[in-house]
Amino acid sequence: MNAVVETYDLEKTYFLESVVVRALRGVTFRVDEGDFVALMGPSGSGKSTLLNQLGCLDRPTRGDYFLAGRNVSQMDDDQLSDIRSKYLGFIFQSYNLLPQYTVVENIQVPLFYQNARLDDRTHRRCVRLAEMVGLGDRLDHRPMQLSGGQQQRVAIARALVNRPQVILADEPTGNLDSRTSDDIMQMLVKLNDAGKTIIMVTHENDIAAWAKRVVRMRDGHVETDVRNIERTQPSHEANEEFLQALSEILAEEEAEAAA
Repeated sequence: MNAVVETYDLEKTYFLESVVVRALRGVTFRVDEGDFVALMGPSGSGKSTLLNQLGCLDRPTRGDYFLAGRNVSQMDDDQLSDIRSKYLGFIFQSYNLLPQYTVVENIQVPLFYQNARLDDRTHRRCVRLAEMVGLGDRLDHRPMQLSGGQQQRVAIARALVNRPQVILADEPTGNLDSRTSDDIMQMLVKLNDAGKTIIMVTHENDIAAWAKRVVRMRDGHVETDVRNIERTQPSHEANEEFLQALSEILAEEEAEAAA
């Protein structure tokens, strides 16, 4: 299996007035294509800092980070922005939707940063992604007209619109009730089953149990890295429309990549 994420002796130090914070202290970490990793650890362990590094939202103080075989450690801001838009999809705890935009317009946002043409074809893709996550009847709704679970569904669709190699999820169920959390995690599992690589920060053991692998951090180091033998299984099958739409969308991506 090919590695899509690799870090070597990654360090991140913050200088806050007279205080030096060593957030990462030499993290060597690998994620293969198609893996599903949960990052865990207490506050201050470095898990969020590591996710920021993997998301090309910050540069390391020392060490190397390879994303899809490219060393992004010393890239400038414009290069990092380009890498983010081409290789990564993001899902946040607070959804980070634009309140003035509709569901479809929020899904389109990553395409703006790719300077992609927003034509009928891309519009149809955004509509299909909205339908895939169960929001086909709310295409013109704005975030304030949606529940928390529905907003997170928009965020999942938005994370997929640029055909990312890696989906980074930061506490994706942190603001949701248990039933809605299960629905969101089931979607992530199905995306992973379809070949998407997922790296997720969570502080909840029951959420981490959905992942294939759990990496626990402490004091800026990887403390443990174990495979999930007893991975949580969905209590009910995913919506058939979701599975069908996901299959069609991924088939289109493969056809476009081969063209």
